[in-house]
Amino acid sequence: MKDELDYLIQRVCNSKKKKKFDEEAGWKKVQARNFHKKKKRHSVILLWSGCAACALIILGCILFVNNLSEPQFPTPLAHNESQHPTLPAKVELTLANGKSIDLEDINDLLEEELGISITRDSIHNQLTYRNNEEHQDSIEIRYNRLVVPRGADFSFELPDGTFIVLNSESVLRFPVQFAADNRTVYLEGEAYFEVTKNENSPFKVITGERKVTVLGTKFNISSYSDDPNWSTTLVEGKVSVSDNGKLHVLHPSEQYIVDNQTGKAEVQQVDATLHTSWLNGKLYFKDTRLEDITRKLERWYDFTFIYQEEDVKDFKFRGVIDKDRSLKETLSLLEGTKVIRFEIKDHTITILKK
Repeated sequence: MKDELDYLIQRVCNSKKKKKFDEEAGWKKVQARNFHKKKKRHSVILLWSGCAACALIILGCILFVNNLSEPQFPTPLAHNESQHPTLPAKVELTLANGKSIDLEDINDLLEEELGISITRDSIHNQLTYRNNEEHQDSIEIRYNRLVVPRGADFSFELPDGTFIVLNSESVLRFPVQFAADNRTVYLEGEAYFEVTKNENSPFKVITGERKVTVLGTKFNISSYSDDPNWSTTLVEGKVSVSDNGKLHVLHPSEQYIVDNQTGKAEVQQVDATLHTSWLNGKLYFKDTRLEDITRKLERWYDFTFIYQEEDVKDFKFRGVIDKDRSLKETLSLLEGTKVIRFEIKDHTITILKK
């Protein structure tokens, strides 16, 4: 197994030699052949690359990690075992009447003033939110606010059956009850949606000036304001994205991506599994800038990264990080590339060149 893996990695990663193969295809073959056997030891590549005189220089090493699996269309946390043994205590739900709910201790809640009930599935750590029938004709649309902090993710089900997983450092505003002819929520951060189909009531996700509209589908939205890009990635079904007066329709494995600095937007073909891998506790990177990687690590581990030298931010890596591993293990993987090292003081991590 190891000999075969080393051979495949050499084919994919040896960029200094004249290529007689498609590197992208080679990378997919490595994933397909070496990540499909569960509960066995697998390898992960973390490669650093930089650009000089139009030539790509790749340095790296092969590091071995337990229990890594092939990226696959996600089975959301509520349908399987939750990544966290208990609900994150810091997740905050503020109801439309101003009442704050402790999601760690709640089992069943009936809020008569709003006409809602909230039930916790203790096995899967999923919350189910429901409206009571006698309040369906309320004339005022009022919003609840769910805040997921750094170091947590959270899953719950809306009254229409729509399933949502919120990633770290995300906020979702959703109505006490949906209007009869439309279902609208507001997102800051990142979330995965499995929308229950209702042809008479489209589901809308609004993030700033952009709006994603669906009838029934599976998709991911990443709308962090400090990320270089805004994106929505379609897993299944069809969605439309309204952006600056223009409408873009996406099909499965397509992504609408916008540069947050320039505003330039495009639709591109992607491997949707890579953009939803966080649901299964994995962070996959493909020639990704170190600054973009550490930004995700900051949200998950609740640490702050600083750089001794600015050019280190542009070092590029390829590989996979298991979110269930400790921060120390994750940093060791990155240090194993022999190009950077870390100094930790309190909740701040300084990145230095080796």
